[in-house]
Amino acid sequence: MDHVQPLHGAAEAIREFNHLSFPRPDQPPVLPYPGNAYDAIGAIKTLTQRLPQTFTQIGIALERLDNAGHLSAVHGTPFMHVTETQDLLRDAEDLAARLAAVLERAHSAVSPLSYSGPFEESE
Repeated sequence: MDHVQPLHGAAEAIREFNHLSFPRPDQPPVLPYPGNAYDAIGAIKTLTQRLPQTFTQIGIALERLDNAGHLSAVHGTPFMHVTETQDLLRDAEDLAARLAAVLERAHSAVSPLSYSGPFEESE
């Protein structure tokens, strides 16, 4: 089983959303209602909130591989590269936590909005 595949799926989902939501002047908005923006921000916020655990688990996996003697390095030592990777992943955890906090505020900021434009009549 490829345990990394879900991460590729998440990256592809964001790419697809970016493609689908690209604003085109000749088409109606792809997020026609504030609730759509609320849901999009909420989904991205949830993804972001889960990143710190992901980063921690990647660092632990590398550490275990190194401790078991299953790593080699083209230059330097595996320990040196694992340690640097873990340090950088901790930085990424901090950034993800800050991003999640900002997205939480954006999610709250959009929540009072409601649609008051024209409604299409149903046939």
